[in-house]
Amino acid sequence: MSGPLFNLLVSYLLLCSSFATAIRIPHTITNKHGIHSHQNIVKRSVTLDLPRNPDYAPNGPVAYALGKGDVNADTVTNDREYLSRVGFGTPLQWLNVDLDTGSSDVWVYSNDTLPEVAGNRTVFRIQDSSTAQKVANTTWIITYGNRAWGNVYNDTLSLATIPFSAPLESCISASPSLTADPFIDGIFGLAYGLPSQTTPLQPTVLSLLLPHLAAPLFTTDLRHHSSAGAYTFGYIDPARCKADSQIHYTPLVQGAQFWEFAYTGIHVEGQADWYLANFTAIADTGTTLLLLNRDMTELYYSSVPGAKQNWTVGGIWTFPCQLEEDHHPEESGSQEGWGGGEGRGGGELPDFEVGFENGFVARVPGRFMNYTVMPDDAGRCMGGLQEWDYEFGIFGDVFLKAVYAVFDVGGGRIGFAEKDLGDGE
Repeated sequence: MSGPLFNLLVSYLLLCSSFATAIRIPHTITNKHGIHSHQNIVKRSVTLDLPRNPDYAPNGPVAYALGKGDVNADTVTNDREYLSRVGFGTPLQWLNVDLDTGSSDVWVYSNDTLPEVAGNRTVFRIQDSSTAQKVANTTWIITYGNRAWGNVYNDTLSLATIPFSAPLESCISASPSLTADPFIDGIFGLAYGLPSQTTPLQPTVLSLLLPHLAAPLFTTDLRHHSSAGAYTFGYIDPARCKADSQIHYTPLVQGAQFWEFAYTGIHVEGQADWYLANFTAIADTGTTLLLLNRDMTELYYSSVPGAKQNWTVGGIWTFPCQLEEDHHPEESGSQEGWGGGEGRGGGELPDFEVGFENGFVARVPGRFMNYTVMPDDAGRCMGGLQEWDYEFGIFGDVFLKAVYAVFDVGGGRIGFAEKDLGDGE
């Protein structure tokens, strides 16, 4: 996946073709988290810091290819990672894993992993854990364009001060699209109601974690180019929101497996009108980009001079890294009840806004919408918003970095609040 752009395009096409089997959305599903109260369980809350990896080389086309293929794999090989230290086994072995709201399985590289797949990364040493018990006749396979697969164990997991027992999937082999990033040691799935990818079916880690939490929820505070972000489990941290901002909740769609919710429209800074309709999107910490349908994507880039699609790498939207001054000729208008801002000019990308039925408007600053420089042309940059050919959108890290997000499992809803974005507003 790090070779010539032609290979990236081929990989992109292969990943897209596997989407239907990878995401597996049934027509109906009953969400069951199995929340039980046990007298011997101590309910806790905890904060996990999110150190950013500043050393991983930017590669925008790869991030888009993975995003287009499957929502579960994007942060494995993107240029900006939010990894958390999670403990595995007894005594605890601490690994850097991606907390991923777009998948439900927890899998790690281990001494089961083929040497050519594991490389020089840190792996979980199963033989060193006194609590690891292999689950007989049980395997797992997850499709991320190609595959990751392996054995299943029951073992102790620890989110900071919260230990609990859960299935742990040990990787035997994985596709190059996953193994290309040497800094990540595994994936920790936190999807709302998606079943695990084990055969036979095992309980999800989220369902087993919930009884240990002081409240059945977790939050994300991802930060743009910063290590100041964190996940919190079992509580909401008001210090991470703006002082005058409340949390605005939206119910998940009926039968949701992912963190899928409705929104009512989008607005591009400098444009007079909102694009209004009934849409749904998935909040996915495991996807770097913001992925929307063609109409919305074209609407945004119509306000970016020189923006165009690069068809040598699957149609990625790019723009001149040095934008013209004052490219927002109009002040942005707004429909009643929505609000809006003035065009910035100054050679920046326009802000992007998302509206909700509850009245909340999430603003993604234009600087968040500039994802990275194209690897084949230092004069052109790749946008953080890209085209997505499915009915629902993917609100990945580009969006989530702009809000404080509450994943309320017990309430079957998601909440967003304003936070300080460091731009003086």
